[in-house]
Amino acid sequence: MKGNIMKKTIYSSVFALAAAVTLVGCGDPLLDDLNSNIEVGSGDLSMAETYEQAAGMFLTAQQKMHDVGASNGAHIYQVQFNIHIDNYSGYMAGTQNFSGNLPSTYRYFAQYCDGPKASFFLVAQAALPVMRSAAQLNLKELGAMCNIMYCFSALELSDVYGPFPWTDYKNDVQEPPVTYEPMDQIYDSLFVNLKDAGEILKNFNNTPKEHQDTINTILAQYDKICGSVDTWRQFSNSIRLRMAMRMSNVDPTRAKAEAEAAINDGLIEKSIEYNTMAINGTNHPLAFISTLWNDTRMNASLENIMKRLNVPFMDKLFKMNSDDIRNEDGEVTMTANSAIVGVPAGIQLTPRDDNNQYTKYSGVSDAFASFPLAIFKLSERYFLQAEAALRWGIGGAAAVNINYLNGIVAMFDDYDIVQTDEQFRNYWNQKEADTTIDYVDPHNSRNNKKGLISVGVILDNSDDDRTKLEKIITQKWLSMFPMGLEAWNDLRRTGYPRIFPVNDIGDGSLGNGRMIRRIPWNMTDAAAAQDVNTSGIEALGGSNLMRTTLWWDVEDPSGLGDNRRWETEAAGQ
Repeated sequence: MKGNIMKKTIYSSVFALAAAVTLVGCGDPLLDDLNSNIEVGSGDLSMAETYEQAAGMFLTAQQKMHDVGASNGAHIYQVQFNIHIDNYSGYMAGTQNFSGNLPSTYRYFAQYCDGPKASFFLVAQAALPVMRSAAQLNLKELGAMCNIMYCFSALELSDVYGPFPWTDYKNDVQEPPVTYEPMDQIYDSLFVNLKDAGEILKNFNNTPKEHQDTINTILAQYDKICGSVDTWRQFSNSIRLRMAMRMSNVDPTRAKAEAEAAINDGLIEKSIEYNTMAINGTNHPLAFISTLWNDTRMNASLENIMKRLNVPFMDKLFKMNSDDIRNEDGEVTMTANSAIVGVPAGIQLTPRDDNNQYTKYSGVSDAFASFPLAIFKLSERYFLQAEAALRWGIGGAAAVNINYLNGIVAMFDDYDIVQTDEQFRNYWNQKEADTTIDYVDPHNSRNNKKGLISVGVILDNSDDDRTKLEKIITQKWLSMFPMGLEAWNDLRRTGYPRIFPVNDIGDGSLGNGRMIRRIPWNMTDAAAAQDVNTSGIEALGGSNLMRTTLWWDVEDPSGLGDNRRWETEAAGQ
């Protein structure tokens, strides 16, 4: 293992992640030659000094939002999302044992805890200088767009760990100590920043034509995810709606007000996504991890839910088993190219070699390699609106059904299946899931699991609101693949969809079958640990453990969600 992660500046942990990446890269923790520094752009400038610098940093911030712009972007994506969060979401599962650590469970190296930080710090290094110099350079719209990206990444950081030093990080505090702030205060600041950014962009058309031409020229060359000032404004509002629904259990009155305001200000009309092939000449990072490294496979939960709902685009996302699969006695139980089959999370894994049967399970399809990397999908916008309508009547009585249908239409559009197709109609008209389909592990029958999902697709007049919410979130979960963080957020917040439980052999705080509630802070560095102990624990309101719930992770007071089901199920209730 590489040396200790040192915290000399707020950005130094980013470079330390390059060492952690070697623990995973290409599935071989011993490949030291992969330990190259992450490319972070223009250096240590506190402000963008020129038009050209600001434009370049604006592009860099986009590339770093889910950090795929670096030469080793797939490695970073692996420690940022795939090695842990993708497992928690029910989307993907690990295939191998990494030096005694099991990504399929909740056990991982302490340094893996730092993986989800990578995007935030890299975005911050690019975005903050533009935000500080925007007025001076007469590029206030560019500053607003960078502020949106900064808030987007800060939200992801907070939803993984909980409190973090929002003010200190934004003020570019370079040396410890830093002060952790409670999540409710961070959310307050995020709402203010996103609203302010949106107001700047809303007034763009009232600025002089010469100025508009300048901004549009920059966007034409450097904007790779939104394409226009107005779409950036819509993106800001959509993040606000995401935040509002995240806090729907802990503060429903404020959540409703924020949701209404975001919807009224206008939401995205297209998916916000990054074409990795067009920009970097590289495939989707998940394709590297799955196809080239064989480190991740389809999760058994995703397989079972897709099969129970007869999802027609499953083969567009995943391939069949790549080779004969044998049981523990060496007998072939599934011949090559027989079926799409997922790996159950929470199982004991072996190193990746010829005897490892799980590398033969379903990885992502060849077509998936060229898929764009989504930042915020159009389908999510509609499902968020459907939930807001269900909870608070926003948009009127018909808004639940209309937005729910639009969400499924947007999901099918992603796979070139239109609403008029028979495939769509057959899918839409399912009143219940096919509960005869259970999960069967062709390698080890001890891992066989009875499927948990029973709800269908269409919203029936007889459905109660609890059933409607389960259907909305289940379809949202399917539509958002492979955005594991948002899927995990919804699982913690609502309890839906009903994925298989995972064994806890992480920090031991959960017990078998319970959902992990957060990723703990890495305490291996003394300075970082001191900051956590000084202000982090108090701001969190609990111990630095996997079981500690975040501020918004409370039981649904409306009774619509089921986000404590893992606790009751594990206790045999």
